[in-house]
Amino acid sequence: MFNIGDKIYHPKFGAGSIVNIEEKEILKEIKRYYMIKFIIDDIEIMLPVDYNSHKKVRKVIKEEELKIIFRKMSESPNKLPSKWIDRLKLYELILSEGDAYKIAETIRDINFLSSKKQLSKSEDKILDNFILFLSSEISIILNVSIEEAKQK
Repeated sequence: MFNIGDKIYHPKFGAGSIVNIEEKEILKEIKRYYMIKFIIDDIEIMLPVDYNSHKKVRKVIKEEELKIIFRKMSESPNKLPSKWIDRLKLYELILSEGDAYKIAETIRDINFLSSKKQLSKSEDKILDNFILFLSSEISIILNVSIEEAKQK
């Protein structure tokens, strides 16, 4: 359960803050909803408070953990699958899990791959998405813009 003001991460929307918890009647059923404002595209969503709807939502990592993220970015890369379809499945899995450490490692690994060969437009876009999602979390933790977070 989250509280108003908690900084959270959602695998589909990136980092955001819980701005309110409200009761709403939808389809003649009254439920409690988190009102969440996300950094990416400045969108707001309602997410039911029940466990099933937010089991992939997590609190953002602690500021001290950013050192681990930055260290992972400079470690030796892991070898990515050679087939595009296998890499795509891996990327989708990592994004759906929303684990900041795995996202950082994947950014590092795709960057290394791009130094060895030209990325397709699709893979380039995926790299941009990974960077955007990790930057949204860094941004909300450090209270800086996404652009500043990308520079870090």
